[in-house]
Amino acid sequence: MRAVILILTLLLPTSAAADPLTGKSYIIQLSSTQYSSGYGNYLLPPLAEVMATSGLTARNGPGADVVVNVVTGSDVGQWVGEGDDRVWLYTISAMVGISPEAQEIPFDGTPAFGIRATLHTPNPDRQDEMDCLIALAARTALKNYRAAGIFNTDGSSCARI
Repeated sequence: MRAVILILTLLLPTSAAADPLTGKSYIIQLSSTQYSSGYGNYLLPPLAEVMATSGLTARNGPGADVVVNVVTGSDVGQWVGEGDDRVWLYTISAMVGISPEAQEIPFDGTPAFGIRATLHTPNPDRQDEMDCLIALAARTALKNYRAAGIFNTDGSSCARI
């Protein structure tokens, strides 16, 4: 009888094994610079689309369990390759973060947990590539959520060369 109880106990799901985001609510936070410059109009749609299908509940104000944010980046580019195959490529990235609501996100936007999707592209201004990176980072962050850490993922699937 003890063996049956032990086996049943091991087979039953536990709260430790449950998805830590199950039943949580979220709010999307843009920085004041993203909001005031209008850049948020470009960042928000791909992030909101993923969050709408995440299973989390959207909150329209304070009191959400987690805060979701997005931070983008790009460099000035560099020559890659040799001879006729030489091209100027930029590195662009989108990091989607998930932080507890009680945690203050610093000015640079670094979240408690985040996924950064990175892509090398000849055109750093392609909105379709950035939309794809944001969605990829958001889906990956939701799937791999943990309490802390910043992790990278390959965004080459977002290239539209």
